[in-house]
Amino acid sequence: MASTKQALQLIMVPHRPVHTDDEINQDLAPAFSILEEAKGLKAIWRGKKHEDRHTQVALVLWESLALSHAFFTSSEYTEFNKVIQPAMNGRKIEWLNHALIDTTGLDDKAHLLRTLASPAIEVALTKVVEGGVSGYYSQFRKIVVPILNEDPGCDGHFISPLIENPQDQLLLINWKSVDAHHEDFEKRPTFKECIDGLKDYYAVFVVPWHIVELKFVQGSL
Repeated sequence: MASTKQALQLIMVPHRPVHTDDEINQDLAPAFSILEEAKGLKAIWRGKKHEDRHTQVALVLWESLALSHAFFTSSEYTEFNKVIQPAMNGRKIEWLNHALIDTTGLDDKAHLLRTLASPAIEVALTKVVEGGVSGYYSQFRKIVVPILNEDPGCDGHFISPLIENPQDQLLLINWKSVDAHHEDFEKRPTFKECIDGLKDYYAVFVVPWHIVELKFVQGSL
């Protein structure tokens, strides 16, 4: 059953502006030490948003969605939220992005691990038109997968419906660099093929961003 599947969670933490990454990591250490002890946490990776270096990004693999929800409704999360507030200076964590592992054939652990072993992960939180998810995936498999598999700058991809709204998709793509995506891939005719193949399924045109300096923090798979 879906409820027993592991769940991947994308967490974005907007930090107050400071001079160095060391300051950010020092400020966030007390809160992340609480998260890392959460029951049901299988593994955690941390990096930062390329487009805004003050925004920290965590990818968390949970034993199940229920255990993720258990943490975010627990007294431990109350403490996490309390100790992280000075670092954010009034900003809010975005944590309502969960995807189950191994539901589509493009979101199994092999796809996930290949994607996370990346110097630059494209994050495309894709809103699909109502009733269009089946067609979106059909086109994605037919057009996008072969193009990404052949592109010299791409080393893997992962895509899965968001649990919060299955019309929305979490797409992660492993690029050799941000430039391999923006400067190389987007100038190739294959990029237009991808857009043309999916454009009828976009509820909103996607503006992707990138996770850089992603590091495995702890856990096991």
